Amino acid sequence: MLSLSIRFRIVASVLAFVACLAVPERSHADPLNSWKISCSVDAGSITKKGDVRTFKTSRNRCEGGIFGQRAEIYSGSIAPTTKGTWQFVTTFAMTSNSAQQFTLFQIHDSRLGCAPPLSMDVTPDGRLKLKSDIKTGKEESCIRGTLDDKLSKARIRRDGTEHKLSVLVDFDGAGGFAVSVSLDGVKQVAGVYDPSRQPKEFLSKKFYFKHGVYSQNMFDYVMTSRGMKVTKVR
Repeated sequence: MLSLSIRFRIVASVLAFVACLAVPERSHADPLNSWKISCSVDAGSITKKGDVRTFKTSRNRCEGGIFGQRAEIYSGSIAPTTKGTWQFVTTFAMTSNSAQQFTLFQIHDSRLGCAPPLSMDVTPDGRLKLKSDIKTGKEESCIRGTLDDKLSKARIRRDGTEHKLSVLVDFDGAGGFAVSVSLDGVKQVAGVYDPSRQPKEFLSKKFYFKHGVYSQNMFDYVMTSRGMKVTKVR
């Protein structure tokens, strides 16, 4: 029969082995599914309970820019040389009496000036609009409208109705990507971000996702985002 000290050493070795196995799982967590609050927000403007995040009106506390309202979260980043396809999904609901246009989702690279590689807005009439610029110089030097400001046929309601949003992003590993957006299970808009005309010094150094409510003007709203996740599909 094993002595107490030997049994203790065996148990300790097993626990140490299990602990070592757990480390790679954490280190391999997908950065695009790891989220933080963008800059900071007014007290209570972003909360989370279970799998539901709630966004409310907040002053834009990020430096620079002309937009006055921001309650956003942002993901970890990947290198532009990363190749693969990720899917962002959430079930969201907007409640507001305002028709203010706002940005719901972005693929950003931390550029200052010009639209990011992808900005998805909700227009005053409720349609999804894809925007993108190619940055060619400092500040607002850019090629505008590289995604042709494509609009969805479906419309987002602002009466608290839930909509399921899916954004499929295929990164090509050369600094570009293709995007396809579906709403409530129906494909709405798609486009390609192609930086081939971009000067080398302004090429993206990283990509990350943003989600929330970002608008030029302040307006009253409450938006919930339920079951939000990002999954690498290939």
